[in-house]
Amino acid sequence: MKYEHLLGILVTGIIIGLAYSVKAGRPYLGVGILFLGVLLVQALDWYYNSKIERIEDERTELISAKNAKNGYAVINFLLFAEYIWEYSHGNMEIAVKLLIPLGLGSVVLLISQYHYGR
Repeated sequence: MKYEHLLGILVTGIIIGLAYSVKAGRPYLGVGILFLGVLLVQALDWYYNSKIERIEDERTELISAKNAKNGYAVINFLLFAEYIWEYSHGNMEIAVKLLIPLGLGSVVLLISQYHYGR
C-alpha cells in the first residue's frame, strides 16, 4: 500500500476511536487513542523513510515539520467540530470529557508550530 493510503487509514482510525471513546464516556481511552495514533503515524513515517536514502537538508526538514503541523491541525479541527456538535446538542457531559483530548491536541499543535517556526 502507498504511504498516503496507510496514513489516511490511521487518521480515520484515530478519529473513529476518539468519537467512540467520547460516546462511551471514557476520556482516558480518548487520550490513549490519540497518543497511540501519534506514535503509529511517527512509526509509519520512520518505516517509509528507512526504505529510501533520504537527503536531509533544511528544505526537507521544513516540509516534514509543515506536514506534521498540518496533520495535527486537521485532527484538532475535527475534535473541535465534535466538541461543538456535542455541546450544541446539549450533551454537556460528553463535551466536557472531549476537552481532555482537545487540550492535549492543542498542546501538540503548539509544540509542532514551535518546531516548524524554528
